[in-house]
Amino acid sequence: MKRLIAILLLAFSSPIFASEYTPQQGYSLEPLNNPVFDYAHVVVDVTAFNNWLNDNYSKLNAETMKGPREHLYYLLCSYISAIYQRDKVILPKDHDLILEILFSWSERLGVFGGSLVYNKIKREDMQPMPELMKIPDSFKLSLKNDLYSLKTITNTWSVTFPYYFMVGNMNDFQATNGMKTQLVSISTGVSKDNTKAGRSQGTLMLIYSPSDEFESFSKYWLNQLGIPLESKINSLGVKNLKSRAVFDKASLLRKEVTLMPTENGSYAIAFLGMDGTYQANRQHYLDFLNQLQVANKETANKALQPTPKSGAAEI
Repeated sequence: MKRLIAILLLAFSSPIFASEYTPQQGYSLEPLNNPVFDYAHVVVDVTAFNNWLNDNYSKLNAETMKGPREHLYYLLCSYISAIYQRDKVILPKDHDLILEILFSWSERLGVFGGSLVYNKIKREDMQPMPELMKIPDSFKLSLKNDLYSLKTITNTWSVTFPYYFMVGNMNDFQATNGMKTQLVSISTGVSKDNTKAGRSQGTLMLIYSPSDEFESFSKYWLNQLGIPLESKINSLGVKNLKSRAVFDKASLLRKEVTLMPTENGSYAIAFLGMDGTYQANRQHYLDFLNQLQVANKETANKALQPTPKSGAAEI
């Protein structure tokens, strides 16, 4: 274990990216300035975490996997902050042992796309990692520089976001309001918050329906998200968009949603975070909205794959 820590420290001392590189283009770097853990803590903890997972992974189920998955977020985001502060990069160009360890586990812990990062930064003598979390057929996820690109196979919409944002859910279904729906859930960076635990990640949700019944769509998803219809509407300063936001003082949870009628259907883009994390990562919510691209109506006619015959999904 001491030898591995020494190797990790040595790896961090080397230059790791070429010139002419703009880190996480389109996304603010400000949220990286206050990491949950410092670099020395990450080095020690990654080693211990890797050993623990080797011993205990086979005992985990969908429920008990949540804690380790969140801890992986904490370590990953703190490490990204460290390498950015030192070398002004977000994703090293070549092999990186810490990222190799963390992304070797990410898909096994229920995160889409981790194999894309693993295969980019792994040692040359390591075998490529196959896709363990199968991307649903109606989506396409790729990695370019330090950004994921997520789009529908019909190009109805697309969006880019930093590779350390972890995609936890991608789904096509018929919602209980009868509308065909696509829903993607993405965890943003981890930040210190005002809860007893003292840290958490924010959550972005992108919800799309080809339906032009925008009023019905809006009422349904405001209700699902627990945001009152009469909530104050605020201007965002992004693409002339507006949002509704609420704060639950009892749970310390903040929620914000932007509702978008377009010629290709209806969108709801939500951001949820605990008090503290919400404020630290909100700029990335605005950045996400700015990076979202939607197609025209002709493309939207082919928007979704056929709805599964199992019926409406409970959300």
